[in-house]
Amino acid sequence: MNTFHYYPPRLLNNVVFVLLLAAFLCFLHAWGHTAWNWWMDSMGLGVFIVVVGFAFYLAVFWILGALYLLLNHYQKPLFLYRYKIQEVPPSRQGRKPKVPLSKSIKQVLINQFLGTWPYLFGVYLLLVWMGYDEEIPIPSWWVAILQLLGLVLVEDVLFFAMHHTMHRPWFFRRYHAKHHEYKESIAIATHYVHYVEHIFGNLTPVFAGVLLLQPHPFVVLFWIMIVVMNALHTHSGFAFPWMSYSVHHDWHHHYVNGSFSAVGLMDQLFGTDKAFDEQKRKYKASVL
Repeated sequence: MNTFHYYPPRLLNNVVFVLLLAAFLCFLHAWGHTAWNWWMDSMGLGVFIVVVGFAFYLAVFWILGALYLLLNHYQKPLFLYRYKIQEVPPSRQGRKPKVPLSKSIKQVLINQFLGTWPYLFGVYLLLVWMGYDEEIPIPSWWVAILQLLGLVLVEDVLFFAMHHTMHRPWFFRRYHAKHHEYKESIAIATHYVHYVEHIFGNLTPVFAGVLLLQPHPFVVLFWIMIVVMNALHTHSGFAFPWMSYSVHHDWHHHYVNGSFSAVGLMDQLFGTDKAFDEQKRKYKASVL
């Protein structure tokens, strides 16, 4: 069994997302109206959401996913690889992984092109049916922040509910076991799931808030970017201190226990992080 290395939360956690948010808000303030008018003069709302949105999602996913894969494979640069959470024992080094990379990539692509893309089209149709159109105004900075906070909250509640359900014995055997073929997770394993789980466990928590809050498409694109970046990192097996805190989800893959929510709020509320909290207490006691 791999050795699990606990890393405590750092002050710099999420600094990348804070900087991206600051840049995004500056963009909205300085060029939001001009950029949106240009996009709508060049294409319709549907093309922007379904085609541009999907292409943007694919680019973020596979560019970052490939970088994580290269880091895992070559173990370089060392200053990044030293943040690896699980250490493979010498007796298992060099063995073929339980899940061939080609199998993972195939399943991820199936979920993306037969799951994410049609789902995004369905979200667009529902938004239009509810009155969403290209005249939606560019939000002020504080409205954009409130919308993003609302999206985070909705995602955490629904992801927790779906993920906790997927760990019930019948659902686990039928659907979720595929995802847990990765005890030492890799970044793209975030979408290495059963098709049914991808629809209800991955996509619905992310887009339910979009349907409820109906933010501007620029806010939706930014939301997709940070969700994908967070999902890739929390499945990457690395604990970069400047990214979101990923140790709790790596714990979940290592022990298949607890840490069910996306950002941890629901775990704290329902007490499903007790085993991980005990790990934190042991770490604090060891450094005092």
